[in-house]
Amino acid sequence: AVAAGRDGADEDVSFHRAIAKASGNPFMIHTLDYLARFLHGATRVTRANEARREDFSDAVKQEHLQIVKAIAAGDPAAARAAAAQHMKNALLRIRQADPAFWQQDGTRLARPLVEKLPE
Repeated sequence: AVAAGRDGADEDVSFHRAIAKASGNPFMIHTLDYLARFLHGATRVTRANEARREDFSDAVKQEHLQIVKAIAAGDPAAARAAAAQHMKNALLRIRQADPAFWQQDGTRLARPLVEKLPE
């Protein structure tokens, strides 16, 4: 999707949903469905940030690949560890975002995630 000029957010969310579905854990699927709005919005923010830096984009691809390899190997502990590391790294990438990102796309993309939060 990124190579085709799209942000890849839909594909990224689909990737995470496929993993949840493959787990066979209905709680995981329902939780992901419940959080879908936030997950898609947060993914759009992270993807926009990653698009500004090739090292970020490459890291996400490698992290996803590590998750897939662990799942394919039937190693739930490795898959869990790879997924946890992916989430930690996603937060680090947001923290390392160029301030110009927040002055441009970042704030615009993140706004819907916080506009209707309960007080």
